[in-house]
Amino acid sequence: MQSLLLRSVARGCRPLAFPAVYRPLCVRSAHSVANDTVHFRESRTPHPLKAKPWEQAAFVKREYNDRYATTANHIWSKEEIDHMLANLWQHKPQTFSDKFVHGAMYGLYKTFNFITGYKAENTPVRAVEWRLIVLESFAGVPGFVAAMFRHFRSLRNLCRDHGWIHTLLEEAENERMHLLTCMKMFDAGIVTRTLVISAQVVMTPFVAALLIVKPGAAHRFVGYLEETACITYANVIHQVETPGTPLHGAWSDVDAPEIARTYWKLSDDAKWVDVLKCMFADECNHRDVNHTFATMSSDDPNPFVYKHQADAIKAWRLDADGETTNLGCAKTLGVKSTSTATV
Repeated sequence: MQSLLLRSVARGCRPLAFPAVYRPLCVRSAHSVANDTVHFRESRTPHPLKAKPWEQAAFVKREYNDRYATTANHIWSKEEIDHMLANLWQHKPQTFSDKFVHGAMYGLYKTFNFITGYKAENTPVRAVEWRLIVLESFAGVPGFVAAMFRHFRSLRNLCRDHGWIHTLLEEAENERMHLLTCMKMFDAGIVTRTLVISAQVVMTPFVAALLIVKPGAAHRFVGYLEETACITYANVIHQVETPGTPLHGAWSDVDAPEIARTYWKLSDDAKWVDVLKCMFADECNHRDVNHTFATMSSDDPNPFVYKHQADAIKAWRLDADGETTNLGCAKTLGVKSTSTATV
């Protein structure tokens, strides 16, 4: 129809009249005509890559730009986190390899508690600070090492990876974001930095050896590691929300750093305990993912691929609509305003 009209005009003829049935299709709204006068770079429609000038100007004013985050993390809701806090399940070892890595992990856990001075009640604030730094630097190693092994395996065997690499890299980056968030809140002294380096030196060859000998045992080990992280975060959250504890006095009214508000799509009035809840939920997710991988064959398709796509869509929609998530800490702590968008 459109080509017929153009040929008619080109011959100098009067354009043919369209039948009445087609006229509604040719009528353009005032809104669409007005938009023709605005260049796409100047329109207010968000660009997926934040490439428009007005979006770039907004980035300049922010300390942390989510443009540079390579993966979209799951945006947690209050209901999801409450469910996880009420269900701190732990895997019961079944096979010999399960029992071996379980013993190794919980042996390290008890040693770590002794070194950091961590205890389940009235924990000193400083003990939690450097514990979280060391924990996150430790937890960020296995995902990246496992992704590297999967990558080399795919290249070596000239075959597909079936989606595992992306999930493992997302896990590694998520743990690194935990660490960067903690570094916005705490200072790392020489002892902490020494522990971080020592943990990385020990952890990297150990995980690599497990991946070579028995990949399922490596994922089971990480699953047990994440279980201890879940226990730690759940206990810390409980103490922050319990009046009279050192952590409540120090952290109950502390604002969330900008890097955390951007990464987890939190509101501007979010508190540090909101961030702790998001980190706890992330660790629960890593626990479940690695215990699942431990039961799978190396050639099985990754069951979490579609979840990553849904997370990316949800994060983009929140950005496009200018909304945030609400974890309900205003109700538990009584220190935040209640006017925030929910998802």
